[in-house]
Amino acid sequence: MIINKRRRPLTILLLVLTSFLFAHGLFLILPNLFRAWDAKATDRLFHYRASSDAFRPVYDDTVVHVDLSDHTLQKLDDFYLNRSHHARVIRNLAAMEVEAILYDFIFAARTSEKDDRQLIQAATRAGDVFFGLAFKLSREPGAAVEDRGYSKSYACLDRSKWRVRVEGDLSDFYAGSEPLSTFPELAATAKGLGYLSLKFDHDGVFRRLPLLVRYRDALYPSFALAAACAYYGVPPERVVVRPGRELVLENARRPKASKPCNIAIPIDDSGNMIVNFIGGWERMKHYDFADVLRASDDRHEMDMWRDELGGKIAVVSEVLTGAADLGPVPTDANFSLSGVHANAIHTILTRDFLRELKGWETFLVEFVLLAFLFVLALEVPSPYFSLSAISVGAVYVGVAVSGFLFSNMIFQTVRPLLMVTLATLAVVVYRYIEEEKEHRFIQDTFGRYISQEVVDELLGSPEGLKISGELREVTFLVSDLRGFTILSRRLSPRVIIEIINRYLERMLDVIASYRGTVNEIQGDGILVFFGAPLSLSDDAERAVACAIEMQNAMAAFNEEQRRLLLPEMKMGIGVNTGEVVVGNIGSERRAKYSAIGSPINTAFRIESYTVGGQILISPSTYEKVHSLVRLNGAIDVEFKGIDQPVTVYDVIGLEGTYRLSRIPEERESWVTLDPPFPIRCFSVEETHMSEEAVTGALIRMSGVSAEVSLDRSVRVRCNLKVVVSVPGRQELPELYAKVLSVCRAGDSEAGFAAVLAFTGLPEDIREVLKSSRKD
Repeated sequence: MIINKRRRPLTILLLVLTSFLFAHGLFLILPNLFRAWDAKATDRLFHYRASSDAFRPVYDDTVVHVDLSDHTLQKLDDFYLNRSHHARVIRNLAAMEVEAILYDFIFAARTSEKDDRQLIQAATRAGDVFFGLAFKLSREPGAAVEDRGYSKSYACLDRSKWRVRVEGDLSDFYAGSEPLSTFPELAATAKGLGYLSLKFDHDGVFRRLPLLVRYRDALYPSFALAAACAYYGVPPERVVVRPGRELVLENARRPKASKPCNIAIPIDDSGNMIVNFIGGWERMKHYDFADVLRASDDRHEMDMWRDELGGKIAVVSEVLTGAADLGPVPTDANFSLSGVHANAIHTILTRDFLRELKGWETFLVEFVLLAFLFVLALEVPSPYFSLSAISVGAVYVGVAVSGFLFSNMIFQTVRPLLMVTLATLAVVVYRYIEEEKEHRFIQDTFGRYISQEVVDELLGSPEGLKISGELREVTFLVSDLRGFTILSRRLSPRVIIEIINRYLERMLDVIASYRGTVNEIQGDGILVFFGAPLSLSDDAERAVACAIEMQNAMAAFNEEQRRLLLPEMKMGIGVNTGEVVVGNIGSERRAKYSAIGSPINTAFRIESYTVGGQILISPSTYEKVHSLVRLNGAIDVEFKGIDQPVTVYDVIGLEGTYRLSRIPEERESWVTLDPPFPIRCFSVEETHMSEEAVTGALIRMSGVSAEVSLDRSVRVRCNLKVVVSVPGRQELPELYAKVLSVCRAGDSEAGFAAVLAFTGLPEDIREVLKSSRKD
């Protein structure tokens, strides 16, 4: 490629600055979208850190959970726990010498006098119990002073408010309204009250915790801050708030520590602290509510519990199945929100704080990145410029990842990378126009994919040839003709190819009408994707509808077969849904859009269990279409590598948008063979066939179905090679069948009775069998 050595620095500088302004303009127009992307990128770092032995944060087991879970109810054999149970747990925790008991509950109203009295007495004697309260949080002006009559019911709020030293403007702090508190008599016994209210980010993920909230003329602490201050022995008077900078706990001292110190917690303008989640729900120690409740039954056990929990902060919460107190956090999509408070306390105790780059710091980073890009655009030849620009972005990503893992710094990634990308594209386009270079990237990729949908996706992607892998839910349809391999030995190659082509023509038309992507054709077998490369909301439904339509299309195909005096064919179809990695596999010279993952193998295995004319779908597909499909029953099958049987479903129809029914097959009457034909059966597992035969007799026939007697039992749904001996003739050519059912014969000496479905039954063999029928 000829490169113009005369550069235009001013034009390139204008392109770079335009990219800077355009990226900032997008962030001003769509701030929530780009912030959510930035947050998701940081969430991936949380995930990586939590799964890495090298970078996983050290867990300080001062903070532990006491969980009221489904196991609790099972252990206690009681599905209703009253407040006397909670009173006993508080007494036991106090006897175990825990440092603080944090109840992630709001006991908003009194219940029975007896139970309430026990709870109040237990909390009073413990002296270190914290209870929750809640506010409706808002940033709207005036929300902090609007109580709508709620404060009249909660005089205890006055005892819980904090008067801290404020150095700055609190107007951006959350304002509380509509308070909901623990009932006053119980609240009066608490060592402290803290609000449990949380605010999720714009994408619905809980990442931050507001440490203080305004209500009327005072500030109220969060549950985590109230507990941490009590643990450190810091009263509200020694708390200093500098909005947008930090919240300082002055002269904080851990129990048994020798020297106090100041703890500076980074906060934003709204008083939020970023919670440094140390991992998933299981990362912290968890103890069962029932075990703590029963601990006082045994003095020796109480001594063991005292050694285990002495000096701890115990967070007591409800984590029952179906509890509404769940939400996504960076490390877990379904996280009990009591864990947010526990991780916030852990963050403060370990002083392992996260800090986001401030606006001017991010601006400086962007300036440095664009300056590097400007120099590269002037000095680096065109063939290497894009690679160099990618390297700049990769280095920045490496700096951002390192900053998070080693320094607890959170960098913005989307806007700086967007700027680098826009500037790179602008320079590349400018050079393209300047050099009048013909760019034939997309045209060169035509023909690499058999699916038009993939070609369309390539046309919309500047990096189409280098489509990277992505995790996507895909529904797979696998079809195969029964007995075609045996048939191919009996017909000429020309006839075989004609049959296959006519069959595929019909099937591919059906698949195209349901927007499936044919990924593979192997002889008479077809592999179809629904959901890749293009994903729709009804992928599973379309796959099942396509399967029914394909089976129905076999009727017209077989009618044509009969007209051409050719044998009829039957097809089995398996359908499965699951998450796989999809993308371009291969090299620049030869590539293929494909998928990698066990759901594909499962689809093939399900198809292998079908008989001709049958559609079997997996549990994952059934879950998505269970309200729409009509079934002919379910079958338990065994998959290699899976201990438990898997239930697959025999589909005969579909309601909803497509409203399809499988065309019922004409069933032939049963013909009794007289005398029965001796048979030998060999079990076939994938490519392996057993050497030992199961002997028996062929008793009755109906189409491709047969009733046989066997001297030994065989596994239902297994494949058999069947050798039939006809008296006075040579053995018939080998046949293959699938076992549909097995039972012990009525006569104990007869062994076992089984029903087989042959994969194919050539007409000459069928005539031999019929000629021996009993009149």
